[in-house]
Order: sequence, then structure tokens, then C-alpha cells
Amino acid sequence: MSSSSFKKLLFVIAAMLLCIGSQVSLFMGGGFFTRAVRTKSILPQVPVTMTATTITPTQTVIKQEQAAHFEAGMIFPQWTQNSYGFSDTVWQQGLHDIQAQTGARWIELTILLNQVSPTSTHVGTGQSTASVNAVASGIITARTLGYHVFIVPLMGVDVAGTWAASIHFSTYQEEQEWFDSYWQVLRPYYVAAAQAGADQVSIGTELEWLQQNAPDTLWNTLIARVHSVFQGKLTYNMNWSSLYLVHPAWLTNNQLDIIGVSEYIPLVNAPVRVDPAEIVLLWRDNIKSYLDKLAIELGKPLIISEIGYRNSADTLYHPWFPMSTISPPDPTEQAAACNAALVNIFHDSHIVGIFFWGWDGVQEYKLSGQPALAVLHKWYTSLQS
Repeated sequence: MSSSSFKKLLFVIAAMLLCIGSQVSLFMGGGFFTRAVRTKSILPQVPVTMTATTITPTQTVIKQEQAAHFEAGMIFPQWTQNSYGFSDTVWQQGLHDIQAQTGARWIELTILLNQVSPTSTHVGTGQSTASVNAVASGIITARTLGYHVFIVPLMGVDVAGTWAASIHFSTYQEEQEWFDSYWQVLRPYYVAAAQAGADQVSIGTELEWLQQNAPDTLWNTLIARVHSVFQGKLTYNMNWSSLYLVHPAWLTNNQLDIIGVSEYIPLVNAPVRVDPAEIVLLWRDNIKSYLDKLAIELGKPLIISEIGYRNSADTLYHPWFPMSTISPPDPTEQAAACNAALVNIFHDSHIVGIFFWGWDGVQEYKLSGQPALAVLHKWYTSLQS
């Protein structure tokens, strides 16, 4: 067995033992369906630095030139074939509400792709995948309202306990077949995104095994393919657990303008409530330091392509879970967690954007109607002053 094959075998075994998965029920307009959640791996165990220091966060004024380009974003994910189109009146109204209540200038449109198993080389679409025409319509509508638009593909796997990071293969041929299939599905979306005026697209999201093990040539080919039809900014969105890994060479490809991170790092090692005044320093010591290190190593700016905090007292514990089974609602803690993220990144020259998950339809992550909106509005509108 070659060293490369042995490395892949070890990764697969570790992933099977260590990764967790879940199924989440979503209610959309009274309808009910389930989808595989992009479960956030709880491993490696993050060494949380606790501090007893209490501070009063103050709004930091960022440089004017940085403010002009900062991606102050929101995610309002939709899961039907008509999502984002003119007939999606819930999303259409949401665009107006998000703008008025948060001051967001960027909107992230997610597109859910899927495959039947972690080893399938065929990538497809389903009933929960927005159509190309609907996505194009959504981009045009958002641009008309003054938004910048970020298109993000998500990968679902139709096997309980698996997710995007679980996708893996044992041969180069299988890997190549998967990348070719993936591109065939993505291509019409990115052609439409270019024509409709999207500003930024991701080439993938949280594909951790492929990210670490698929040859650089396959990734560089994918980047070149996307760049050939879309001339705006390109990103790849890694899962937070990738921050602790050795980064593959393809991430430094000069056609990748920005690296995104799905940020769900736990800030406590037990389901406890933390004094809101202490969360800022916890965020600085346990998240910001890792993000800065990644940006320096790759020589690229970062965006937090997805971040969410539950409306629960234990929101800092295992924040990748969309619901708490043991803690009561705590909108004050949710707002404080959002504020801690914004306090830390707004003056960080390595981080040039953030997208909150999400506006509505995201279970306890929901920000609509919550006190956290005032926090986002304070920070986001400061960019315009």
C-alpha cells in the first residue's frame, strides 16, 4: 500500500470513529422535511482558555478603506426548488427586513447539492435544491436592493451520521470522477451568477477529507474551471476543525481571493452560561488567534463564511448543534456571543467579512426578532458612518 493510500485509509477510519452527524427537521411555510445537517465535528478537543477578567466591550472604529470593503453579511437559507426566486415571497420580504433591521450589505445564498453516500462519485440536486433560474432571480432582486451577493454550495449526504467532510474515496479515478460531477452541477449556477451580477462565489464548503487528501491538481483544476466562467471573487469555505490541520498547497492558489471559515469553535468545555462581559476575551483567545494564524500562513484575508449562536444559555458549548436539549432560551447570551465575534473581527486586518447563520428557518440560531439584531445593526451601520 502506498503512503498516500495508507494516509487516506487512516483518515477514513478516524473520521468514522470521531465525526458525528445528525438529522434536523425544518419547517418551511408549514411544510415539513428533513435534510442532512452539515454537522460540525467536535474533534479535535479545543483547549479553551478561560479568563475571569470582566470588560465592557466598546465599539471599535475601523479604518475607512477597510470599512468600504467589509462583507457585513447575513444568511437566510431556503430549501425548495423555487428558493430565492420571484415566487419566494418569504425570502423577498426577508431581504427588506434584514436590510432595515441589521444594516447588512451582503447576503449569502446557499445552494444545497447532495449525493447518496460518502463514497458516491455522482453529485446531484434534489427537491431542496434551488433551481438555476431561481438563484439568478434572487441575485437580481438582491442587487436591486443594494446588496452584494455571495453564492455558496453546500453538500448533503443521504446517510445518517455523515456530512460534507465525510466524502472520501480510495482511488484517484474516483476522486477525479467526483470533481468532474461536482463541476457539471455547479457550472450552470456560476454562469448564471456571473450574468446576474453576483460578487463572490465559493468553490466548496467544509469538504474536509477532500480538502486534505485529494491531489492539488484536482482542486486547482476546479478553481480554474470556476474562474473561467466567473470573474468575481473566489473563496473556499473550510470547516473550523480544519484550523488545526496542516494546510494543503492548493489553498494558496492565487485565484482564490479569500478563504472562508465556518466558525463554530466551542468556547466552554461544559454546557454552562458565561457572563456576557467575559465572552469577548474568550473569543479573542480561542478563536481570533487561530483565524489570524491561518490568514498569515496562507497569505490571504479571511471571511467568517458562516457563524451562528443558539438562543440558549449554553450557546458557547457545542455551538454547531442547532438546538439545546438542556438549557433554556437566553437571547441575552446569544446577543453577547454575536457581539463578541464582532468586537474581535472589526479591527482585525486579517478578517474582511462575516455572515451570520441565520435570519429565519434555522431553529435556535434564528436572529429575526431577537435582541442580537440590535448588536448587528450597531456594528454594521458603523461601516456607513
